[in-house]
Amino acid sequence: MKQLYIEAFSGLSGDMLFSALCSLADYYEEIIKLPARLHLPDGKVEVNTVTKNGIVCQHVHIIDLNLDTSEEPSGDQTEHTHDGHTHSHQHEHHHHHDHAHSHQHHHSHRHLKDILRIIDQGHITDGAKEIAKEIFTIIGRSEARIHNMDLDEIHFHEVSGVDSILDIVGSAVVLDHLKIEKTYCTPVCTGYGMVKTQHGLLPVPAPATADLLSGMPTYAGEEKGERVTPTGAAILRFLQPSFDIPDLITERIAYGPGQKNFIGPNVVRLSFVRPVKKKPPVSL
Repeated sequence: MKQLYIEAFSGLSGDMLFSALCSLADYYEEIIKLPARLHLPDGKVEVNTVTKNGIVCQHVHIIDLNLDTSEEPSGDQTEHTHDGHTHSHQHEHHHHHDHAHSHQHHHSHRHLKDILRIIDQGHITDGAKEIAKEIFTIIGRSEARIHNMDLDEIHFHEVSGVDSILDIVGSAVVLDHLKIEKTYCTPVCTGYGMVKTQHGLLPVPAPATADLLSGMPTYAGEEKGERVTPTGAAILRFLQPSFDIPDLITERIAYGPGQKNFIGPNVVRLSFVRPVKKKPPVSL
């Protein structure tokens, strides 16, 4: 039985989880083909090597070709490898919509039914389709509660772009491949402060994120900023993690980097684990 352990000491975004899942599964070949399989010609997948506080990890970078990527790059030096070529860059990444930063990019906003249609028409497994549709429905229900609207009326803002669609569907593809049966998670660091969104300034965690994290143990952490995004929270809710963590034996470790730089490493750590088998007490 495959069991997953999530350490969310620096929060969770869709791309952080997606990157860590791909690394854990070593499942890049299929993911690079994903834009074509979903009939999304405006999307492109690159795999970047990123260093976060000395931790070298792979970032699955989804590029939305509709967006201007000419802004001045910043952050850790990365190298990305794609189709056997390695190129050096001085940046974290360009415009990625579901990451913990200002949510001001403009996409054509899609309804849930539009996104579900993209998934249904994609050339991916039925299992991956069901996982992806459930994650998007989880987000839609949260937005519907917040805006007091019917699910069918909800316009997706932050998660309707090519990048976020590929993050979620890509995560679903890897999860279907891995067949995780049990998930454990540490309390989730959310950050604090305010964040710019399509609806103006909102508190961190943003309302949809806070709703998706309801019932889960969270804490603000010591640095201001948004550390959990709706996509990250929705994937976590789909996994239905246990926060009652037993003694575990780690079998494999992977990291997923976030875009921002904090004092500590801005990564999520995923591990394949198995609980320690405790010997029954000896009867005297």
